[in-house]
Amino acid sequence: MKLIYYGVSEEEIAYIERWQFIHKTPVTIVMEGLSWENIHLAAGHDGICLYPSLAMQQDESLYQRLHILGMKQLSIKSTGVDGVRFDWAQKHQLTVTNVPSYSPTSVGHYTVMSILMALRNIPAMIKGKLDRRSVIGRELQDVTVGLLGTGRIGALVAEAIYHMGGHVIATSRSENPRLKGIVEYVSFETLIAASDVLSIHIPLTKASEGLFSASVFAQMKPGSCLVNTARGGIVDTDALIAALAQGRLSGAVLDAIANEERYFSVGWDQNPYYQQLNQLPNVLLTPHIAYYTQLAVQEIAETALNNARDILLEGQSANTIAL
Repeated sequence: MKLIYYGVSEEEIAYIERWQFIHKTPVTIVMEGLSWENIHLAAGHDGICLYPSLAMQQDESLYQRLHILGMKQLSIKSTGVDGVRFDWAQKHQLTVTNVPSYSPTSVGHYTVMSILMALRNIPAMIKGKLDRRSVIGRELQDVTVGLLGTGRIGALVAEAIYHMGGHVIATSRSENPRLKGIVEYVSFETLIAASDVLSIHIPLTKASEGLFSASVFAQMKPGSCLVNTARGGIVDTDALIAALAQGRLSGAVLDAIANEERYFSVGWDQNPYYQQLNQLPNVLLTPHIAYYTQLAVQEIAETALNNARDILLEGQSANTIAL
């Protein structure tokens, strides 16, 4: 068995090399993401690990070519799989796996930090747009923190905020039993109307795309803040910019913005949405790094490799995504 791993970062190399030594399975490392320029490198390999490229959302023939080269699976090295066209994967007999579980504290702790920064007006302070005592901050015990989604990461955030003295409300597909006595579950309408800070913890799907629209921002509590460490596409960015510019929201801390994947290879600050948002004094932007810790990177790399190996050896993986 021989695997190929596309889109490898410098930090992942040591973990991949360690994995191939332990499992006695050679892995070809490709630093660039999958494209037509390097897809030929997959020839002679049995399995593939990768992060979905923009081309994979636009060109079915990439899937067809992988199938012709003998690939039977796509091991996606992330939790989110919104960059994969599942109809094309199924058509060309490619089983898709993801990494549903890796260091929840990486994103969870980053989110807690972001919530606190939003409440203390840190975005504007960092940009030098506020005088030292021109705007007073708020403390957790005096506000309501709303969470959209209480899975692994959302639950960790809820527990942390609760134990720091905050009042937590949430909307989720199902109530998390471990949060009994910690979280008050409410409707989405109540969530957006009652939250002083609203943090997003759901995947990007057809149903959630653009969920935070102009009408939603109009119903949010005046002076509230938005924190997004999930996916940029969940937010209608034009509507967010308008809500911030009009003073409807007091600020936003965003680790994910719409269309970001198109600009990582040329510079994330080239994204027109980044440029518009960065002009606003009360917005703090980071380039999708909430997950980016040593532990998380190790667990992602190893799980992606294990998923590919499981599919090839056993025909199935615990992390297979149903098509």
